[in-house]
Amino acid sequence: MIKTLYRTWLEFTGWLLCLVWWLFWLQGQVSWWEPCVLWVMFMVLYFLTRQLGFDAGAIPFVAVLLLIGWVFLARLNPTWATAQTWGALVGCVGYVLGLWIGRRQPAYPLAWAVSALGLVVITTLFGISVGGARAWITLFGQRFQPVELARIFLIIYLAQYFVGGRSKWELAIVLGGFFVCLAWQRDLGPALLVFFVFCWMSLHWKFTWTKLFAYLGVTAAGFFVAYQWFPHLRTRAIAWLWPWDYLDSKGYQVLQGLFALRSGGIAGQGLGGGLVHVIPNVHTDYLFAVIGEELGILGTFSLLVVYLSLAFWALRLVHSIQDRCLRMTGLGLTLLLHLQVFLVVGGILRLVPFTGMTLPFVSYGSTSLVAQLTMLGMVTGLGGRKGGSLDA
Repeated sequence: MIKTLYRTWLEFTGWLLCLVWWLFWLQGQVSWWEPCVLWVMFMVLYFLTRQLGFDAGAIPFVAVLLLIGWVFLARLNPTWATAQTWGALVGCVGYVLGLWIGRRQPAYPLAWAVSALGLVVITTLFGISVGGARAWITLFGQRFQPVELARIFLIIYLAQYFVGGRSKWELAIVLGGFFVCLAWQRDLGPALLVFFVFCWMSLHWKFTWTKLFAYLGVTAAGFFVAYQWFPHLRTRAIAWLWPWDYLDSKGYQVLQGLFALRSGGIAGQGLGGGLVHVIPNVHTDYLFAVIGEELGILGTFSLLVVYLSLAFWALRLVHSIQDRCLRMTGLGLTLLLHLQVFLVVGGILRLVPFTGMTLPFVSYGSTSLVAQLTMLGMVTGLGGRKGGSLDA
């Protein structure tokens, strides 16, 4: 097993060096030290995780995702790749912190709920608008999205709610306040994601057909109300349903993404061969389409296989947790990560309306990258408990 792992790392290292050389040949310069730093960072995280007695099986998958994202960001704009590198280094600290949090029994559910609500309330009052959503805060000259951290706090609260049998009125106030703040910010993508995660956790805890149809009804009613009240959502819904009728306006981004995937074919146009700059917000929203155009179906399929492998690893780990609250926490964090993958990829493929979120570990976004690595550390820490034992 260890020999196979080392051989895999060696093969991946050779592949990465070839891509970096290709970038150098295309652009004349590339920050070669950045992928080296990322590679060393993941090796350190891998051996640290194993040394502490946890399952480090997720590290190679995340390394592949993040380094592929770095390569394409460097191909688009080296400045984005540099910012992503620094975000990954901060995320490394978040991963270690997540390991520590995962080793401890969560307590004080209201504290987690108040923390989540506090972050979104502060953003609602003092946030700045970017891309139509008032979802950003600037602190000490750095801009970040508090909702990325607030979602983690909310998942920890929801796990304790289901296990502890807390008041439904309390849950209604917490979720209602959370969704109202995000609606006020016009940041509907995270709201939809959190709602889907809540529904899945609730049905997993106790499935009834009545509950399932109730959630479907709430989803339909929520979409109808949001369609009427939020022009931003209405634009995306129209672009999803009738993109050809709005080729030069609402449907432009959707169609350019589909054109990119179509032109990629089986093996792609090759790194640097795509017309990627015609896609708006390509580095955040549509990096998956860039990968499809330049690496083809083989590239996108391989990327999705990595995500599925990471999901399988996480669910296997969560299933082994004996403590019910910890198991629900792990499930919620796993869903939070992988349902986002589905919404982003599904939006680009026009299976669902596009939500404007980043593709985890791949797309540009330091805040989301730090939050995702922190969640990965928490899931790893939760699954590392032997026989369900807890630290004091």
